[in-house]
Amino acid sequence: MERWLVLQQKDNPSTDYYIRPFLRSTGLPVVYKDLDADHPQFGDLAPGTGVVIVRYMNTRWAKALRQHRAQLSEVAYFMDDDLLHPEHWAGLPNVYIKKLNKYCAAFAPDIQALASVYWFSTEELRARYPYQAAQVIAPRPLPEDAETQELWHPQSSKGPVQIFYHGSATHQAEMDWLYPVMREVLNARPRAHFELIGSHGVNQQFRNLPRTRVLHPLSWQNYVSHCRTLNAHIGLAPLLPSPFNMGRSHSKIFDITRCGAVGIYSDPSTYATAIEDREDGLLLANDPDLWVEEIIGLIDDSARLNTLRQRAIERHSTSQPELDASGHREAGLVLQP
Repeated sequence: MERWLVLQQKDNPSTDYYIRPFLRSTGLPVVYKDLDADHPQFGDLAPGTGVVIVRYMNTRWAKALRQHRAQLSEVAYFMDDDLLHPEHWAGLPNVYIKKLNKYCAAFAPDIQALASVYWFSTEELRARYPYQAAQVIAPRPLPEDAETQELWHPQSSKGPVQIFYHGSATHQAEMDWLYPVMREVLNARPRAHFELIGSHGVNQQFRNLPRTRVLHPLSWQNYVSHCRTLNAHIGLAPLLPSPFNMGRSHSKIFDITRCGAVGIYSDPSTYATAIEDREDGLLLANDPDLWVEEIIGLIDDSARLNTLRQRAIERHSTSQPELDASGHREAGLVLQP
């Protein structure tokens, strides 16, 4: 192995949270190619190259990989969602299912023929794909997230409290679930402000709630930049039971911490492996009344809210202490066999 070539679809959280930290630890040079924008060039797949396929594949690169497979040192396929089991996609938006069919399911035979190893984000995903050469990679915060501690400042007892939910279009069920929760919180506490990200439909759903703003979906890099401007207080991460959600990782913790906030997370879920309840976040059953009670409790207790925020930032804005593949703190490697 002399070098790495990473195939990705634009800049994205999967590459930044998982692939970059691991490849950086190998000490080898790395080239990143945009799956759709970049064409294979002479030397991209030279002998001694290890290729990492991040989630998606297309015809152009599949053909090039087949032609040069014999001289490649390794081909790793990484997934941080259940991308190759259509039976687990129930409830996802049609536009997302169409994308998964186009870039994942359609290339499942190519991936199986090309890959010498599979990298997964969770033990749950690894269990669903019982390949012999399978490994789990733990997510890491972005290097610049360490600056969150310098930007953080405490919440006053009288100032506005910024609450947010930064889910994607794949979380419509969670948005529907949150609507009555946030309606009650916002009506009960005038200090509370709420931000979420969504399409026109989400805007129509939430825009009549008081002190609520709905942002259009952002590119990954613009989203990271936006987080660093917030100095927010409470990040929400509900996760409703579904086969697809059971395969998700806990990387949303890093998004919440980057915003300067403490998170409230569903339990049971992947978050329970990485959060110490009442220490660096709250783990709550999916009971709307309980979420309303706990959110209002944090709004009313600025000292407790500040303590939780500070602990969350200390524990989750840098790679120390490290987390193992299941999210538990340890001093082990990024890549777990």
